[in-house]
Amino acid sequence: MDTDLLIIIVSCFSLLALGLLWLALEQRKLKSINEVLAEQIDSMSKDIAGLCSAAVTVDSRIAISAEQMADLLDKLGDYEHKESEASPYHSVIQRVRSGASAQELIKDCGLSREEAALLIKVHGSRSN
Repeated sequence: MDTDLLIIIVSCFSLLALGLLWLALEQRKLKSINEVLAEQIDSMSKDIAGLCSAAVTVDSRIAISAEQMADLLDKLGDYEHKESEASPYHSVIQRVRSGASAQELIKDCGLSREEAALLIKVHGSRSN
């Protein structure tokens, strides 16, 4: 009976030793996987930091471009306004837009009938 008990105890310790060995191997695998995942997280963190930095740079460039575009649009508007005022027909066009008739343009501005009719066709429709 002592041998039976000894066999049972040795078997239990053998199973316990095999279980511990298996747990140690699994723990080593998990540690290895954990290190790989930590490296991936570190790499992704660096990528995200780089993307954020690039986004800030792009945002500032867009803001600068928007300011430049607004300035250019203002200058273009000023240029168009000055150009239209510099036109010899500017005052006549303003009169057409305010509703002057062809006869008034012929009489007051010295235009031919054809010029007056053309200016009324081209610029008179905007007031409608």
